[in-house]
Amino acid sequence: MGTVDKALGLLGLFSIEEPQWTVEAAASRTGIPTSTAYRYFRSLNEAGLITDFSAGRYVIGPAVIHLDRVARGTDPLVLAAQDAMDNLINRGPDRSVVILARIFDRRVMCVDQRRKGYHPLTISYERGRPMPLYRGSVSKIILAHLSPRLIVRCFHDDRIDIEEAGLGSDLKSFRRNLRLIRRAGYSVTHGEVDKGVIGIAAPILSPNGDVFACLSLVVAEETTPEGSIEKLVALVRKEALAVTASLGLMSDN
Repeated sequence: MGTVDKALGLLGLFSIEEPQWTVEAAASRTGIPTSTAYRYFRSLNEAGLITDFSAGRYVIGPAVIHLDRVARGTDPLVLAAQDAMDNLINRGPDRSVVILARIFDRRVMCVDQRRKGYHPLTISYERGRPMPLYRGSVSKIILAHLSPRLIVRCFHDDRIDIEEAGLGSDLKSFRRNLRLIRRAGYSVTHGEVDKGVIGIAAPILSPNGDVFACLSLVVAEETTPEGSIEKLVALVRKEALAVTASLGLMSDN
């Protein structure tokens, strides 16, 4: 592992669950010498990626906030999805939430969101929060389009999680269930991530033809008649296709 990889590995330690780190604790967690960790922390601090908050305890720095602002204003996926997200939230039922998500380190992460109504649904998906890959429509539609090699690796690494999510007890059934989702072109789930909600998701293709993201509409189970799901599925699929088309046009310019 190179110097840059090791420094980024230290930066990757910071999370909601563990927001503060000392050099010594980071060195102990990663197994690198304390003197090396000091050097990397100094570089990260000088770059503004971390900052010394109190008595040698470091937290995420202002440069990360700046980069988040840059991403919000320049991310091609976010820019390409603006009209589609607006259309979806405007045509969706009251209390709807629209999620734009992409794959991140074998998890899925919301990168943009829309909410509707005075009391929109409370859901676990938040911008920047990594979520499990095996539960919910957002995760399943992306999972179903991963490469065959990655699907095999996921099964071998996370077999228990996959079985508990009802996706298969062996590799053959796992592949079969993902193939059914892929052929359908959408995923609908009921209460798999948050109780009382229905998630409807459709894939978004990159200009290279890979599914790397999805568009999802989340609605309240108690106020959404089963008969309306088909219409909402068609709406989500239409807007996801519009995002794919927009990304293609952006890559051509």
